[in-house]
Amino acid sequence: MKSGPTEAIALGKRIRLLRRSRHWTQAQLAEKVGIRTGPMNYLENGHHLPSLPVLCELADIFDVTVDQLLGKEPQAYLVREPPALYGQQVRQSEDVKWVGAQDYRAHHALLVRFDPVKEQLTDAQLKNLEAVIDAFLALEDICGVQKQAQIPLQIRLPMREAGFERYVGQVRALLGVNEAVIFDYLELLENAGLRIVFLPLGEKIKSLSCYDRANANAFIFVNSEGLSLERQLFRLSYELGRVYLYNGGMRGAMHIGSLDAEHAARRFAALFLMPAEAVLSSVRQVGVGPDEWTWDMLMRLKHRFGVSAETFLYRLEELELIAKAVRARLKTDIYAYYQAHANAEPDESRRILTPNGRLGDLVLSAGIRAPEHAEFAEIRQLLKTRKIKMP
Repeated sequence: MKSGPTEAIALGKRIRLLRRSRHWTQAQLAEKVGIRTGPMNYLENGHHLPSLPVLCELADIFDVTVDQLLGKEPQAYLVREPPALYGQQVRQSEDVKWVGAQDYRAHHALLVRFDPVKEQLTDAQLKNLEAVIDAFLALEDICGVQKQAQIPLQIRLPMREAGFERYVGQVRALLGVNEAVIFDYLELLENAGLRIVFLPLGEKIKSLSCYDRANANAFIFVNSEGLSLERQLFRLSYELGRVYLYNGGMRGAMHIGSLDAEHAARRFAALFLMPAEAVLSSVRQVGVGPDEWTWDMLMRLKHRFGVSAETFLYRLEELELIAKAVRARLKTDIYAYYQAHANAEPDESRRILTPNGRLGDLVLSAGIRAPEHAEFAEIRQLLKTRKIKMP
């Protein structure tokens, strides 16, 4: 093939994107094509164009046309899967109702994204997030790190709502924390290999997530603006719940008892952040009775779990640790505070959140491995443009 350097660079980027979307290494793609890794690296970096036989082989391996690979049909190879319809399937049981269809989009036909019912993304927002996903995958490639999560993200859902707390306990057990009070959930989940990114998502979107089927991993995005630290942690746990719920089979209009998908994810977050035994133990340690709760005591204990005052108050009621009249009074005080302070959390936070820790580590490692790599410079510029702050 004969053409200029611009075409070679553009083709190289398309080959690299297609390879990464299938989670292959350069060596794996080179072996499929029948060439050495060195020449494949040259192709991806736009140093030269492939021969016609190699070009045809690449198109065949990626299951695209040569014109699509050459960019004559822009973005055609990124067409997402149509929604997978589950029709009017019904699972018969005492407590489970499942009727409806699954609605999602897939990143490069491999990453399943869960669309919030009330928070649909625009095409521009989706494009920005896909660029961040590509950058994260690229950094993992450059650093040669394992892409698979360290814990399984699939656990069969309970058939009854009564088993939901035990279900969440299974997830905590996989993380090795059981009923313990955890100070840094962000570090806990990132150490488990999950990809977590804090970035601006706009006023309406608090968080979202997608599942990487090829590597049994997930991407979780949390809005870095307009949310208190406590609400950011709640959304992080909420999205983790969405991943487990989806993989456990909760799709479409399925219910677990009275819980639909939205309420089940919120329930998951509350139980994940505030295990019953941990809350009971904390209350026993200070000896506060159901009629003895004060504003100061509520603030003091809710900080242990990193949750909002409202969320902690609800959990106390659920565990029958607070009298109804006392709860009603404190709830009124909390709502009054939220209204007077633009929903800011009372008593501020006593925790320090260091977002994008794993992402920052990958950027640092990639800078050591490939500081002169053109793609590395593009990634750094992308993260800066998307206002993704790293420690």
